[in-house]
Amino acid sequence: MKPLFLIAIIAVIGLPCNAQCIDSLNFPNLQPPCFADFLPVCGCDGVTYRNACYAGFATVLQYQEGPCENIVIDFYPNPTSYWLNTTIVTKFESNVNLYIFDRNGNVYYYDYLTNVTNRSLTIPVHGFEQGLYIMMAESNGDVQLSKFIKWEE
Repeated sequence: MKPLFLIAIIAVIGLPCNAQCIDSLNFPNLQPPCFADFLPVCGCDGVTYRNACYAGFATVLQYQEGPCENIVIDFYPNPTSYWLNTTIVTKFESNVNLYIFDRNGNVYYYDYLTNVTNRSLTIPVHGFEQGLYIMMAESNGDVQLSKFIKWEE
């Protein structure tokens, strides 16, 4: 009888607990009808979603504006031929080193951005050779890497 009594007391006084994060009664939509805007949100599950619509269709019940990580990058189109439209979002205002290098480590592009929280840039890639490239954004020791393809039309 003692364990049951203890459970009853805990239920009455209530212990701190985490609210439900994922709606377990719904299934995630893997192809949500959302706009592609990059306005990252941090879900209660610790995952950064492209925007609030994507978080909702992933059945996340709670999220905060901004990324979960200290820095995230997004770009389009991929593959690209002439221009790479890039967005860099940081959790806290900070300076960012932005690099693009090829698979052999040769640097094709570098920029130092100051006071970044949400910055968009258009990077010319028409002079790059066709192939695989890696974009690296670094801020306060945190690094985000993404790959893209330079394609000749």
